[in-house]
Amino acid sequence: MKRILLVEDDVGAQLLYRNRLTDLGYQVVVSSSGAMGLMEARSAHFDLFLVDIGLGTGIDGYEVCRRLKGIPEIHSVPVVLISGHVRSRDDLHRGYEVGCQSFLVKGDLMLLEDVVRAMLRIKSLQDDLAMQNRLLAERNRRSRAEKAQGADPDQTGIRETRPGPDGVLLVDGEGLVRTSDRGARDLFGLNIEGKHLAMLAPDSRLEAVVRNARTEPDTSVRFEVPERPGRSARALIANVFPLVPLPDGIGPALSTVLLFETVRHRQTEGGARSEEGLAVRREWAPLIEAAREVFRPSALLGTSMAIRDLRARVARAAGTDAPVLLQGPSGSGKRFLARILHYSGTRTGPFVEVTCGTSDAHELELELFGAGRGSVPEGERGGAFLAASGGTLFLQDVERLPEKLQERVLEMLAERHGQRPGSTAPERVGARLVACTRVGLAGTSLAGTSTERGVEQRGFSPELAQRLAAETLILPALKERAEDIEALGRHFLARYARFDEPSFSAEAAWVLGRYEWPDNVRELERSVQVACEAARSREIQLADLPQLFSDIYRSQPRRRGSVAPLPSFPAGNLDQALHAVRSSLGSTVSLLDAYEKGALLHALSLTHGDKLAAAKLLEVGKSTFYRKLKLHGIG
Repeated sequence: MKRILLVEDDVGAQLLYRNRLTDLGYQVVVSSSGAMGLMEARSAHFDLFLVDIGLGTGIDGYEVCRRLKGIPEIHSVPVVLISGHVRSRDDLHRGYEVGCQSFLVKGDLMLLEDVVRAMLRIKSLQDDLAMQNRLLAERNRRSRAEKAQGADPDQTGIRETRPGPDGVLLVDGEGLVRTSDRGARDLFGLNIEGKHLAMLAPDSRLEAVVRNARTEPDTSVRFEVPERPGRSARALIANVFPLVPLPDGIGPALSTVLLFETVRHRQTEGGARSEEGLAVRREWAPLIEAAREVFRPSALLGTSMAIRDLRARVARAAGTDAPVLLQGPSGSGKRFLARILHYSGTRTGPFVEVTCGTSDAHELELELFGAGRGSVPEGERGGAFLAASGGTLFLQDVERLPEKLQERVLEMLAERHGQRPGSTAPERVGARLVACTRVGLAGTSLAGTSTERGVEQRGFSPELAQRLAAETLILPALKERAEDIEALGRHFLARYARFDEPSFSAEAAWVLGRYEWPDNVRELERSVQVACEAARSREIQLADLPQLFSDIYRSQPRRRGSVAPLPSFPAGNLDQALHAVRSSLGSTVSLLDAYEKGALLHALSLTHGDKLAAAKLLEVGKSTFYRKLKLHGIG
């Protein structure tokens, strides 16, 4: 996934750009000042920088761009300057003088998509060219070493061809090496336990990849081990596989790093490809088992009827090979649901994801179906359908699939084989197709329009829509299942909290339960994560949440006026509450019923009628609390 750094101090613009870019399939990191942006740019790998010119404090966007271009390891990353008021040609000239590649008008989301795609395409071409130059330089260096030293394997660094990686590291979430094998120690030439990846692989993105990896592997991270006495420099390829922690954050966040020497890796791609693939799959086995523990139907948290029904349907759909269509608004968890379908079944192949709206038609065709020999400059290459053989191909935003590719996908589904562009031989396709959409393709769309009218308006094939929607799973908006907010909030709190036994304060719980969550579960997770980073104790306070929630809390009417008047009991005197309730009900009422009703009324009195806070005070679930209110006739 492409990573974009947004340097913007306006909160509204941050939310606007981050949501739009996330919807397009990019990972977005936001910095609110120029200094923070420069620090973030140095600490992690990014494919594009978006910088607002008019930063309110500190250095402005022009200076940020100039300094970014002065950092050797990232000077090739494109910079796009954002401005709400470019007044003259001199402003544009100044931006290009400091090194920016393009300008954006603030708030223009239509132009944003085109500019970002163009800049990322330029970055990809630059990366390919740089890699080719490094490989050529490495080949020339090794060739000279062989001639000078008689091709001694120990001196040239070329080792005996064998399947499997040349070295293995076990690395924690901070980038420190916990364990290494003999091959890894030989590659780096020192005792590397306890060493930081930034020291072992300087000027590479390996450390950032390991820190950012959560559940999906990141392959082909290329870097070079510097020259040392008796050894020439070595070009390596690292494959990073995160060891997925169990639910609720049990177990450490570790990653396995498989190291391959570039020369040996290329030599074994032919004759030893099947053996090496088998060895790598053996390394993947514990990761896949861990993923099966995390991505299972029970991971769909909530007690709402919609989620209970969805869990049952997912469990049934996971055991079949039929296509599945996932519907739901942005941020509702469609990608997470797709992984549950994949890992809950018996399929042993990989999970391959393709976003249909981030490439033009030709690039998307190559990504999906591959290319035959001679049809593209880089030669024959497989596509996502073949790469996902035996596994799952996840098409994100399938409604944006170009019309000319819809027939090919329909043919793949019907005949289970396809043909690469430029090839004459059909190949069997064994991937299960899972697609997702935000607008609805079958039955009744999310916008409430019929399938036939909605599909035709978007130029989508009715036949393909019908085939995809043979099994449709719907993830409702979070505001439509508000009773699930509490369970989701506790889950994210357990994941991100820095203190034992974390909890929400009554004010924080109240405002979380009343916010409408336009960005759904993704926004809830992000808000809880921000709160956990800001918290100074185990209880999350209202002030720890993003500023938006404090504004909502202040703007709402006081809780005393939001519910019907309730009996007033002295704070902390439950005995008086019990006596008053039993006296009003008569002596025929059991002491247990009087005690329960008195406890409910007393909690509501202490929380000024806030039912969610009262349920939390009594340490019972919200559904249980409402059931007790109904049982005792409390309105």
